[in-house]
Amino acid sequence: MLPRKPTRIDLKPADKEEVRTLLWDLAVLREPQSFTAGAQSGPGARFGRVLARSSPGGEALHGGADRPAEVRPMEVEIKIRLPDRAAYEQVAAALAAAPGGKGRLDSHAQANYFFDGPNQELNSRRVVLRVRTYDVDKKATVTLKGKQILENGIGRASEVEAEVPPAAAAAYLTQPSRMLAEVPIVKDAAEKFGVGSLVALGGFQNQRDVYEWEGHTLELDETKFEHGTLYEIEVETEQPEVLRDRLEHWLSGMGVSYSYSQTSKFANFINKTLL
Repeated sequence: MLPRKPTRIDLKPADKEEVRTLLWDLAVLREPQSFTAGAQSGPGARFGRVLARSSPGGEALHGGADRPAEVRPMEVEIKIRLPDRAAYEQVAAALAAAPGGKGRLDSHAQANYFFDGPNQELNSRRVVLRVRTYDVDKKATVTLKGKQILENGIGRASEVEAEVPPAAAAAYLTQPSRMLAEVPIVKDAAEKFGVGSLVALGGFQNQRDVYEWEGHTLELDETKFEHGTLYEIEVETEQPEVLRDRLEHWLSGMGVSYSYSQTSKFANFINKTLL
């Protein structure tokens, strides 16, 4: 081992605005670890009270284009970097041939595009606005992420996501300010942070293959930036330390070199790094 250093929530109509406010408070606070449903005080405690009020028959937080938004106040995932294409292919082959496994469950060509206000109104607050398309025109999402805490191969970040029609996503690439009117989660963020228009920052391509590994969904990524390519394993889990150790043991047993991811894909894109 190396040395150490998403749930859909249905809400009552009256609770939707409070949840939106809490999500943007999280981004401003820049302290993801303080925003958990089990917190005793602060945004996490308030969020817990909202959930307690809500019932299965409540109304989902609206996400745009008549689709509900998926609210994940805290996305927790393991992020392991592979050194090269050879290690990536070795891991892919092992996953496909794992005894009792189901092989590759899914595969997507993801295109990721990023946006901000003209004066970096979002990025200056560690808020990331992303449009992602799947297999060109099969699916599209708009996502807002808060500051990510990435330590010892475990990333934690707030996230709210809305599915949008692929045709709309294509239009946002050249007319990004349309999102301010058409995607409620973006409109909410713009009002919160004083964003009057949006500009495109560019993006990158990611090939994501999805496997089952020891009862968990494992994502194997090949991410192509203009300045180079990265290979990464991601696993979303509620027990990141335990699962990370198991994953490291599995990789070591195959003789696969690895390291902890040091930063997010977005940060690598913006800073032109491969960390």
